[in-house]
Amino acid sequence: MAIILNVSSASLTKQTNAYTIKNPNQVTNAFTITEASEAADALRLSNQEKISQLKAFLKDYDMTSISTAELKKVGRRLFDDGMISERAFGMFISGDGASDANGRQTNTHVKFNAIALFNEKLEDTKAFFKSEPLVAKQDGAMDHLQGMVDANQAVAALAYFVKSSQDDLSIDEHA
Repeated sequence: MAIILNVSSASLTKQTNAYTIKNPNQVTNAFTITEASEAADALRLSNQEKISQLKAFLKDYDMTSISTAELKKVGRRLFDDGMISERAFGMFISGDGASDANGRQTNTHVKFNAIALFNEKLEDTKAFFKSEPLVAKQDGAMDHLQGMVDANQAVAALAYFVKSSQDDLSIDEHA
């Protein structure tokens, strides 16, 4: 007697919807930066030339209205210049998280508020870790959380530099 197994698996998909931002008008939060020296420190900038170069690069970007494609460019620049960690870079390149059935990013041109997105993703992750303490204790969980904090600090610094009108931001290079 032969046993025939008929296994039909549900089709698996990698499709995800974009993260739904609950407060899309949020422009300030615990990471908001109000001093040039704070912004420079957050991005590991130590001299005026690097600040000027970053400001020139950012002139066409607005952290409250930016697309995944644009965040990828900004994140790549920050990562390549050593201003953000690999984990923070991951937040930048994932953008709003939308992907198709094959896992490829979709709607990378759609604008959203990166300040609100990054902050809400961090808060959601903290709440999840609190509700699932065993997950929070797994290898890499705290590194992931720290990357999210770093990304929030970076986007706050970028927002500061984008909106600052001074071409010459004075920072204490001896500090």
